Amino acid sequence: MRFLKLFICFYIIAAAFGCKKDDDTIDTTPRFYFVNGGTTGFDNNLVLFASEDTITYNIVISSTYLPSKEVNITLSVQDSARQSYNLANSTNYQLMPSSAYSFQTSVTATTESVYDTIPVKLNKQFLSGADYMLPIVITSISDYKLDTSLRVIYLHTSANLLSGIYTSNIVKTLYTSDSTVIDTMANFTLSKDLVPLSATQAELDYAELGANGWKYILTVENGSLTVEPNDVIKSSVQPNSFTVIEAAADAATKDIYIKSSYKNLSGNKRIVEESLTLQK
Repeated sequence: MRFLKLFICFYIIAAAFGCKKDDDTIDTTPRFYFVNGGTTGFDNNLVLFASEDTITYNIVISSTYLPSKEVNITLSVQDSARQSYNLANSTNYQLMPSSAYSFQTSVTATTESVYDTIPVKLNKQFLSGADYMLPIVITSISDYKLDTSLRVIYLHTSANLLSGIYTSNIVKTLYTSDSTVIDTMANFTLSKDLVPLSATQAELDYAELGANGWKYILTVENGSLTVEPNDVIKSSVQPNSFTVIEAAADAATKDIYIKSSYKNLSGNKRIVEESLTLQK
């Protein structure tokens, strides 16, 4: 009887370990998906234009593991994805007209890399006056698996008049205390994205401090430009010291000029001038 009990206990323990081993088995079957795909990657897929009529936006298909054989992947534009997105997010993106884009609708994933890049050529002259969406879908793969949650990439544009990729020429003048005597002066050039927040508002890095959260908020209404500091700037300078001395935007060229001043928390005055032009 004791032997029978020991045998039963041994059997139960062995079965338990056997089940655990099966549960811990890792599925190494390659699964294909869009990098920045799905709704969680939506903000990363905002298309900003420079001054040229045509740009190329590279979308990336990846697999979780290196495939052991070639895989044929087909892509298509599916308007149902746009409609579903609008319904779920209370947005009003228009389908991007077919004349405004072109891309390769099939690609072969090789055994040499887990990444494949597909260039999407976009022409902005067909995209004025609305928020547009280009929902590209992985329609099929010849082998392995497809991550259905990341099979759609939502490229989208904004109707905001000033959004784009700019070159900013900056003059920064530093004063000691509130004196009119210049302590130091710096001149430098940066590339900046002017990111739309709505049809009339956009966000722009302040001088070289965008990485620290310093942003201008630009609003264009009735042809007039107003500029305000964001909350990070307000909390980083002396209270009520930030002033926009001058702000102007050219509707035809999209050139922007901003001159502002503030006192830092040590009481030292700063004046910053930025002249922004759309990149060539």
